[in-house]
Amino acid sequence: MRNLFTLLLLLKLSLGLGQSSLAREHLRVLTSDSLAGRGFTSNGQQKAADFIVEQLKSCNVQAGVEDAFRQELSYPVNTFPGTVQYSVVSSTTVKIYAIGKDFLFHSASAPMELEGEIKAISTEAEIDRKVKNQIFYIEKNVDNAKEVTELTQRFLFKNSAKGNLLIIQDSSKWSWFPSSESSENAVLYVKDKLPKHSKVSVINESKFISNFRSSNVVGKIKGQRSDSVIMLSAHYDHLGEQGNAVFKGANDNASGVVMLLALAKYFAENQPKFDTYFLFTTAEEIGLLGSYYFIENSPFDLRKINMLINLDMVGTGDEGIMVVNAKKQNQYFNLLKQLNKDRIFEIKARGEACNSDHCLFDRVGVPAVFIYTLGGKQAYHDIYDNGEDLSLEAFDDLHDLLIESLEKY
Repeated sequence: MRNLFTLLLLLKLSLGLGQSSLAREHLRVLTSDSLAGRGFTSNGQQKAADFIVEQLKSCNVQAGVEDAFRQELSYPVNTFPGTVQYSVVSSTTVKIYAIGKDFLFHSASAPMELEGEIKAISTEAEIDRKVKNQIFYIEKNVDNAKEVTELTQRFLFKNSAKGNLLIIQDSSKWSWFPSSESSENAVLYVKDKLPKHSKVSVINESKFISNFRSSNVVGKIKGQRSDSVIMLSAHYDHLGEQGNAVFKGANDNASGVVMLLALAKYFAENQPKFDTYFLFTTAEEIGLLGSYYFIENSPFDLRKINMLINLDMVGTGDEGIMVVNAKKQNQYFNLLKQLNKDRIFEIKARGEACNSDHCLFDRVGVPAVFIYTLGGKQAYHDIYDNGEDLSLEAFDDLHDLLIESLEKY
């Protein structure tokens, strides 16, 4: 016979009282234009953190760090707050391209405004240090992909020439990541091939910030016992903007944030067995800096953590969920499988992977897993991860499964 908790959950779902409805409201806020992709311009991250704190307070969740919800930190980042344009000029027309769809600057690109003819180069090209304000061009394909990547790194970070532009024609899927460095050159990725002697015009008003200020958000619910701790984490930062292209990060990771908020609401109303912390990290996208800072400045002894569950990209689930570190945390993984009872399509196991905030906790000996959903919309680190058609297929079932597993673990 199913236990009372499971029966109540099934009744709740049958009455249409699942969490996904409220989750969609929260998703709309977190992916709204006003939050600017929760990045580094227009106070996007600050606004996201304010929203999370507001929601935690409304649920009567306590502050998690010395009577404060925020844990302040800073780090360097290259940003794109101004104009970003790319066009191809002919004798009769000017074709203007769309950022994010047709072109994208490498995140370490220097500010520049250039117009001129392209010069085709090979992957072995070495740019003379005296060359300035030149536009170079290469086409990337399956055969030369590795060499073009190496050329890009040389051009940006190991080249004494300044003020030059490298255009890389690349028709494959783009995934953009922020950079903590700024080059004195720029790299531009374009979808369309350029004929010889093409004349192009580019504007990039990027700005390097050496001391970008942000914060982790930490909430706490006092448990029936304080000798151990359960932690739930999700990063709230995303890529922000490049020019007028907004990387809204609906699945990555507004979905994880709204799941944490739903779990915080539940445990605020149903006292957990152990003290339970909700960690919303910043700076995951730029190198797990938020989780690193928390570990170095934890408000409690990390050895008290029984389990950390990191939620990142949980907005689909048509094909089930993946549990990273499942083989290392076999007891918890088996509990999830046992309790699932075919609610979630499939629960898959994956080994260790340093691909989200759980990683650094795992490295210091904290029992940790990372859960993400499978199937559905595949947009990732691009302008198409915007919340449209995000199914939330497994959201309610995962929410309930996590609660039941933590009450039994």
